[in-house]
Amino acid sequence: MWHKTFAGLLSGLIVMVLVPSSISLLLPNYIGVVLALGLIFALSTWAGVMTWCYAADSSKQAWLRAAKVSVPSIIIFIGIFFTAAGPTG
Repeated sequence: MWHKTFAGLLSGLIVMVLVPSSISLLLPNYIGVVLALGLIFALSTWAGVMTWCYAADSSKQAWLRAAKVSVPSIIIFIGIFFTAAGPTG
């Protein structure tokens, strides 16, 4: 039970932080709107990811579900960070 909870909590937090951060890097002129809406949608996404991981049949399946949402979020954020957040000028 704790493995599923920890998998959902960790992956939900990763998604909750990295998705709005990625969007704000892509749209720097609208950072206030992106972060405000990101908070609203990110909390819902976090709850959905945590529920989806907690509904798994085993702890291994919960970690696989967690990896399905957190690994792409990490990869996309790293890609955007190194391409969009570089020095300008």
